[in-house]
Amino acid sequence: MASFDIPTIDVSPFFKSDENEGAKKQAIEQIREACVSYGFFQIVNHGIPSDLLSRTIDMYKTFFGCSDEEKLCLPDNYLKSTPNSAETFEHLWFRFPFSGFNNCRSITPHFKKVLEEIVSHFTKLGVVLEGIISECLGLPPDFLSNYRNGRSRDSLMGLHYFPATEDDNTGKPAHEDPGCFTILYQDEIGGLQVHKDDHWIPIPPSKDKLVVNIGDVIQVLSNNKFKSATHKVVRPIETNRYSYVFFYNVEGDKWIEPLPQFTKEIGESPKYRGFVFEEYHELRFRNRSHPPARPEDLIHITHYSISN
Repeated sequence: MASFDIPTIDVSPFFKSDENEGAKKQAIEQIREACVSYGFFQIVNHGIPSDLLSRTIDMYKTFFGCSDEEKLCLPDNYLKSTPNSAETFEHLWFRFPFSGFNNCRSITPHFKKVLEEIVSHFTKLGVVLEGIISECLGLPPDFLSNYRNGRSRDSLMGLHYFPATEDDNTGKPAHEDPGCFTILYQDEIGGLQVHKDDHWIPIPPSKDKLVVNIGDVIQVLSNNKFKSATHKVVRPIETNRYSYVFFYNVEGDKWIEPLPQFTKEIGESPKYRGFVFEEYHELRFRNRSHPPARPEDLIHITHYSISN
């Protein structure tokens, strides 16, 4: 393993009305450097109570402990990987607002309340991070909000990774996330790794830290100035692993292409052709619902790359 350390950044200055601008500027510079170098960083003092983070993990553990019959009462939201899949996990996925819960015994009123509470916190944090990332790119603080007309593309996913075998410890193969950015909380088991300079760097778990990674939309808009980090999950032997992620996305009808600030205004050629986000999102979804026979045929953001 490489000796790189994923940056941990204190974002409390953005939650205090009386905080000095110097502390904000320092955090913005740290996040900018992390987005350029890694596409990954961890944050502390993010405003989400640690007991809520832990309770959400516990609720997911309870859900995944139910019978398959109970979990499959949500066929549009629950998925279990097949024996032939390169992935080895099950997930519970929701877009917002929550619906269809009342007909499923495994989604108790308390579970629903906890999910709604964590989503509310993630959404508020997402708005703050959106503004920070805009400033890191030298754009107006509200720039990225122009790509969002609400929360209809955001989603929350709880994940349960099955224990590894002697022959296979893959939880989720190497990939990038398609949207703006992702906020993740992992249990004490760990297993998340980010790729940098031909090395896989483990992200140690912490009950008080959240992991943030940049997605493909930001990489394209910035014309590769910011990195959509390649990451994967390694499963531990004889131990279950749990995590949940919040995907902060743009509206499906938004046109995504390298911004003029990072191309013609500075004399750089665009590295991607433009596309409608929903088009790309659907291609990525097909990777999972109809995986190609050859791994090299999986769709990545390189599908839109321009050879200069």
